[in-house]
Amino acid sequence: MEKTNSNASVKFLPNAEVENLCGMPETVSIGCNSVIRGQLLVFAHGGKISIGEDCYLGEGSRIWSAESVTVGNRVLVSHNVNIHDTNSHSINCETRYQHILEIMSKGHPKKNNVDIVSQSIVIEDDVWIGFNSTVLKGVRIGRGAIIAAGAVVTKNVPEFSIVAGNPGKVVKKTEHVCN
Repeated sequence: MEKTNSNASVKFLPNAEVENLCGMPETVSIGCNSVIRGQLLVFAHGGKISIGEDCYLGEGSRIWSAESVTVGNRVLVSHNVNIHDTNSHSINCETRYQHILEIMSKGHPKKNNVDIVSQSIVIEDDVWIGFNSTVLKGVRIGRGAIIAAGAVVTKNVPEFSIVAGNPGKVVKKTEHVCN
């Protein structure tokens, strides 16, 4: 577990974890005044996590990246949220089995030589993601959006929208009251 960041104003609370399996410090960046209680993980074969200023990542929450996860400023990620830009494993059962054997015996491979699909995630400024929610690969969450507790986000979310359910659907628009 590596809890270092060049930005001294970032707070890593006791349960925070940073796992940078590729070992390149530039793949994880966190902006001023952000607080991390959850887990950040960059896969050995690639990935990048960028978190803006004044953000919060709650306890038990995970951001896992094999491609790219970009979090804007003033983003609140509640507890037990999962944000994953990758499937992590093949959909082919034999390939998946061989891959997991490799991970268990040698650790995460430095090359993604299996058919794992990854797509970038972008979470714009002033977003609130409620507890127990999941954000999946290839999603853009627009500015000021709210993801309701327990929602599963599989598609882009327009700015200033409230998304709820599984799969997540827009249930309401919010007022545009952000600086």
